[in-house]
Amino acid sequence: MTSNQLWHWHITVADSEPPIWRRFQVSSSVTLAQFHGVIQAVMGWQDCHAYRFQYRRQTYALPGVAPARATAATPQDVTQVTLADLGLAPPDDLTYTYDFQSGWLHVLRLEAVTEGRDQPIVAHCLEGEMACPPEGSGGVWGYGELLERLADPEDPEYEMLLNWIGLDFDPDKFDRSGANQRLGAVG
Repeated sequence: MTSNQLWHWHITVADSEPPIWRRFQVSSSVTLAQFHGVIQAVMGWQDCHAYRFQYRRQTYALPGVAPARATAATPQDVTQVTLADLGLAPPDDLTYTYDFQSGWLHVLRLEAVTEGRDQPIVAHCLEGEMACPPEGSGGVWGYGELLERLADPEDPEYEMLLNWIGLDFDPDKFDRSGANQRLGAVG
């Protein structure tokens, strides 16, 4: 794989209903640590927690991050591995876990590989649906409960939850322009 290839990805937050997803492209030459930054920007996360990638039986994480299972090998260093190094081909899947306590599992599907331009784009978001859940909302199930509680103004903690999540939060809205602005800051 050449370094100027653009890899086209579809990412979904596992078990989200309705699905929270994005479609984006990124240069195959980025390291997995840089790819983490791209995912954070595309999804709308704030990079507050540890993360890891898994492809086939190998785990990739920052040094010091525990393996996915007690019996697993020590993860490979995400700062030393590029996307191209993984040997992926469409339609391979890669998993990304963000915030181990909440368990935000993301499934990334490599949809296509195209030749990049003379000046490669580091990353660009093409489309998506649904807002990114707020940090600290407790995984897919905690986020679902949060949305249920916000739909009930009689909930005793309604005002506190509304202040925490923000008055402008709309779970049904995805801001592609905002995602691309965040990507511009990453790359």
